Amino acid sequence: MNTKIVLIVGASGVGKDTLLKESKKELKKKCNYIKRYITRKPDKSEKNYYVDDYAFEILKHNSFFVSTWSAHNNYYGIAKNSIKSGLNIISISRSKIKDFENIFDDVYTIHVSVPKEELRNRLHLRDRESHEEIEKRLNRTYKKIDAKNLIEFDNSKSIKESNSDFLLLINKIINE
Repeated sequence: MNTKIVLIVGASGVGKDTLLKESKKELKKKCNYIKRYITRKPDKSEKNYYVDDYAFEILKHNSFFVSTWSAHNNYYGIAKNSIKSGLNIISISRSKIKDFENIFDDVYTIHVSVPKEELRNRLHLRDRESHEEIEKRLNRTYKKIDAKNLIEFDNSKSIKESNSDFLLLINKIINE
Protein backbone atom coordinates (compact mmCIF):
# COMPACT_ATOMS: atom_id res chain seq x y z
CA MET A 1 0.00 0.00 0.00
CA ASN A 2 1.25 3.46 -0.80
CA THR A 3 1.79 6.15 1.79
CA LYS A 4 -1.18 8.48 2.16
CA ILE A 5 -1.08 11.55 4.38
CA VAL A 6 -4.20 13.13 5.90
CA LEU A 7 -3.42 16.49 7.48
CA ILE A 8 -5.87 17.80 10.07
CA VAL A 9 -5.84 21.59 10.37
CA GLY A 10 -8.05 24.18 12.03
CA ALA A 11 -8.11 26.78 14.74
CA SER A 12 -7.35 25.77 18.28
CA GLY A 13 -10.59 24.67 19.95
CA VAL A 14 -12.51 23.45 16.88
CA GLY A 15 -12.32 19.84 18.10
CA LYS A 16 -9.49 18.34 16.08
CA ASP A 17 -8.14 16.28 18.99
CA THR A 18 -11.60 15.05 19.95
CA LEU A 19 -12.28 13.91 16.38
CA LEU A 20 -8.93 12.14 16.27
CA LYS A 21 -9.42 10.48 19.64
CA GLU A 22 -12.91 9.25 18.78
CA SER A 23 -12.03 8.09 15.27
CA LYS A 24 -8.99 6.19 16.52
CA LYS A 25 -11.31 3.84 18.41
CA GLU A 26 -12.66 2.62 15.06
CA LEU A 27 -9.72 3.14 12.72
CA LYS A 28 -6.56 2.35 14.70
CA LYS A 29 -6.01 -0.87 12.72
CA LYS A 30 -6.52 0.92 9.38
CA CYS A 31 -4.60 4.15 10.06
CA ASN A 32 -1.39 5.37 11.62
CA TYR A 33 -2.22 8.22 14.01
CA ILE A 34 0.92 10.33 14.29
CA LYS A 35 1.91 11.71 17.68
CA ARG A 36 3.43 15.18 17.66
CA TYR A 37 6.43 16.29 19.66
CA ILE A 38 5.41 19.37 21.65
CA THR A 39 7.05 21.68 24.18
CA ARG A 40 3.96 22.16 26.32
CA LYS A 41 2.24 19.61 28.50
CA PRO A 42 -0.40 17.78 26.43
CA ASP A 43 -4.07 18.39 27.20
CA LYS A 44 -6.09 15.45 28.48
CA SER A 45 -7.56 14.94 24.98
CA GLU A 46 -4.11 14.70 23.37
CA LYS A 47 -1.64 11.85 23.04
CA ASN A 48 1.65 13.53 22.14
CA TYR A 49 5.29 13.40 23.16
CA TYR A 50 6.31 16.17 25.54
CA VAL A 51 9.89 17.44 25.30
CA ASP A 52 11.46 20.58 26.72
CA ASP A 53 12.68 23.40 24.47
CA TYR A 54 16.31 22.26 24.62
CA ALA A 55 15.53 18.67 23.60
CA PHE A 56 13.29 19.94 20.81
CA GLU A 57 16.09 22.10 19.40
CA ILE A 58 18.53 19.18 19.49
CA LEU A 59 16.05 16.97 17.61
CA LYS A 60 15.39 19.73 15.08
CA HIS A 61 19.10 20.40 14.58
CA ASN A 62 19.65 16.68 13.90
CA SER A 63 16.95 16.58 11.17
CA PHE A 64 14.68 14.33 13.23
CA PHE A 65 11.52 16.09 12.04
CA VAL A 66 9.80 16.17 8.67
CA SER A 67 8.12 19.43 9.76
CA THR A 68 8.24 21.83 12.72
CA TRP A 69 6.35 24.96 13.68
CA SER A 70 5.73 27.25 16.61
CA ALA A 71 2.42 28.45 17.96
CA HIS A 72 1.61 30.40 21.10
CA ASN A 73 5.18 30.18 22.46
CA ASN A 74 5.35 26.40 21.99
CA TYR A 75 7.10 24.22 19.42
CA TYR A 76 5.60 21.29 17.53
CA GLY A 77 7.22 18.67 15.32
CA ILE A 78 6.44 15.54 13.34
CA ALA A 79 9.14 12.86 13.40
CA LYS A 80 10.24 11.52 10.02
CA ASN A 81 10.28 7.95 11.33
CA SER A 82 6.66 8.13 12.50
CA ILE A 83 5.26 8.08 8.95
CA LYS A 84 4.49 4.57 7.75
CA SER A 85 3.14 2.87 4.64
CA GLY A 86 -0.65 3.21 4.50
CA LEU A 87 -2.81 6.06 5.77
CA ASN A 88 -1.16 8.49 8.20
CA ILE A 89 -3.31 11.02 10.08
CA ILE A 90 -1.48 14.09 11.38
CA SER A 91 -2.70 17.20 13.21
CA ILE A 92 -0.53 20.12 12.08
CA SER A 93 -0.40 23.87 11.57
CA ARG A 94 -2.00 25.02 8.32
CA SER A 95 1.28 26.79 7.54
CA LYS A 96 3.04 23.42 7.18
CA ILE A 97 0.85 21.75 4.55
CA LYS A 98 3.46 22.33 1.83
CA ASP A 99 6.13 20.54 3.90
CA PHE A 100 4.13 17.35 3.36
CA GLU A 101 2.93 18.09 -0.17
CA ASN A 102 6.55 18.65 -1.24
CA ILE A 103 7.60 15.21 0.04
CA PHE A 104 4.55 12.97 -0.42
CA ASP A 105 2.39 12.47 -3.51
CA ASP A 106 -0.87 11.51 -1.82
CA VAL A 107 -1.78 14.28 0.65
CA TYR A 108 -5.27 15.30 1.77
CA THR A 109 -5.91 18.28 4.03
CA ILE A 110 -9.03 18.33 6.20
CA HIS A 111 -9.84 21.80 7.50
CA VAL A 112 -11.95 21.44 10.66
CA SER A 113 -14.05 24.46 11.59
CA VAL A 114 -16.98 25.60 13.72
CA PRO A 115 -18.91 28.88 13.78
CA LYS A 116 -17.18 31.70 15.69
CA GLU A 117 -19.67 31.72 18.61
CA GLU A 118 -19.28 27.96 19.09
CA LEU A 119 -15.50 28.35 19.05
CA ARG A 120 -15.71 31.09 21.68
CA ASN A 121 -17.73 28.78 23.94
CA ARG A 122 -15.32 25.88 23.47
CA LEU A 123 -12.26 28.02 24.22
CA HIS A 124 -13.85 29.33 27.41
CA LEU A 125 -14.75 25.79 28.52
CA ARG A 126 -11.20 24.62 27.84
CA ASP A 127 -9.98 27.36 30.21
CA ARG A 128 -6.44 27.51 28.84
CA GLU A 129 -6.49 31.23 27.97
CA SER A 130 -7.81 34.47 29.41
CA HIS A 131 -10.92 36.15 27.99
CA GLU A 132 -8.70 38.74 26.24
CA GLU A 133 -6.50 36.04 24.68
CA ILE A 134 -9.57 34.20 23.43
CA GLU A 135 -11.02 37.34 21.84
CA LYS A 136 -7.67 38.11 20.22
CA ARG A 137 -7.56 34.58 18.83
CA LEU A 138 -11.14 34.84 17.52
CA ASN A 139 -10.42 38.14 15.74
CA ARG A 140 -7.33 36.81 14.00
CA THR A 141 -7.57 36.63 10.22
CA TYR A 142 -6.18 33.70 8.30
CA LYS A 143 -5.01 33.43 4.73
CA LYS A 144 -6.92 31.07 2.49
CA ILE A 145 -5.61 27.54 2.96
CA ASP A 146 -3.37 26.53 0.08
CA ALA A 147 -3.64 22.76 -0.32
CA LYS A 148 -3.85 20.44 -3.31
CA ASN A 149 -6.66 18.28 -1.88
CA LEU A 150 -8.56 20.48 0.58
CA ILE A 151 -11.65 19.11 2.32
CA GLU A 152 -13.78 21.39 4.50
CA PHE A 153 -15.24 19.72 7.61
CA ASP A 154 -17.86 21.48 9.75
CA ASN A 155 -17.50 20.14 13.31
CA SER A 156 -20.47 21.96 14.84
CA LYS A 157 -22.75 18.91 15.14
CA SER A 158 -22.89 16.71 18.24
CA ILE A 159 -19.73 14.72 18.97
CA LYS A 160 -21.52 11.53 17.88
CA GLU A 161 -22.71 13.02 14.56
CA SER A 162 -19.41 14.74 13.78
CA ASN A 163 -17.45 11.60 14.60
CA SER A 164 -19.70 9.54 12.31
CA ASP A 165 -19.18 12.05 9.48
CA PHE A 166 -15.42 12.09 10.12
CA LEU A 167 -15.25 8.27 10.03
CA LEU A 168 -17.09 8.25 6.69
CA LEU A 169 -14.67 10.83 5.31
CA ILE A 170 -11.54 8.95 6.44
CA ASN A 171 -12.89 5.65 5.10
CA LYS A 172 -13.57 7.32 1.75
CA ILE A 173 -9.94 8.51 1.64
CA ILE A 174 -8.68 5.02 2.59
CA ASN A 175 -10.63 3.53 -0.34
CA GLU A 176 -9.51 6.06 -2.96
